[in-house]
Amino acid sequence: MKRKGIALLITIALVATITALLTVSTGILDNSFKRISNKLFFIQSNVFFKDFITILNQSTNEVNGSDTLDIFLMIPISFAPEHQDISFDVSFVSDASKINLNHMLSTDVNITDLEARHEPIPVKIVYESYIDHILSVYNVSDKILLLAMIADSVDNDFDERISGSEIALKNPLFSQGKIYNLKHFKQILDVYVRETLDYSVYKIPWHDLIGFQNEYVDFNHISKEVLYHTAPELQDNIALYTTERIEVYDSLDTVPIEESTKKNFEELGMKFYSPNIRGTMRIVSGESTLEMAFSYNLKTKEVSHIEVTN
Repeated sequence: MKRKGIALLITIALVATITALLTVSTGILDNSFKRISNKLFFIQSNVFFKDFITILNQSTNEVNGSDTLDIFLMIPISFAPEHQDISFDVSFVSDASKINLNHMLSTDVNITDLEARHEPIPVKIVYESYIDHILSVYNVSDKILLLAMIADSVDNDFDERISGSEIALKNPLFSQGKIYNLKHFKQILDVYVRETLDYSVYKIPWHDLIGFQNEYVDFNHISKEVLYHTAPELQDNIALYTTERIEVYDSLDTVPIEESTKKNFEELGMKFYSPNIRGTMRIVSGESTLEMAFSYNLKTKEVSHIEVTN
């Protein structure tokens, strides 16, 4: 009861702080809108984005844990100045809800010895199981080839795990050593489809399953799709940990799951709070619309990985 009372006080204080700062900052936002209206929309949207980040920096100091992050992610943010044909809204989600494939290679090996023998770095078993389960559910015909292609794209060498798995050997322009985003990942899928004529990989909701920037997965904000494929034994209770979750978890000891499942989560680097969030800002002016997606660290106040679409 005491914890719920503290959470309620935090909720009231956080909502009041953000609401007040957004209200006080309407002058800044209004000036931004005027500049956007008077100049090229797509260029000046960057001015508004910068002003909004200033407000965000000031209004999120109290977001420093799982309780306050839950609250912040639920607060709607929108603004529409009077007498101006322009509006914006921003939504945020945790940027630690998916499995980062760039962490799939084992770190418990001597890389120098492997390179000398021209042997690839092995994939961590827990990541292999995760990908294998996804590919099995969606009836992918050559799971071994696709897994090898993904792993060979993450490592830096040119040694094929199996025949045809090293994309960079056939395409020198293909960037490897890291998968940067979903567009980059789709290049791997395209090569796989050309080799196998198996189009089933395009039916997989990869956007909900894999990430490329997060250092770890925040269990309190793990997506239900990711939880299903990492712990299929929890399929009957997945909603209790995701969409229907009521309270935050502090550690694996507080999660009522089997020890074997906890071990897998530990190997995946599961944590219980991440300051990394992903924002999507939508600006509308007349018939023009622009979306800016970006990553934001609530602790360091840093913005990164900005993507603009219109």
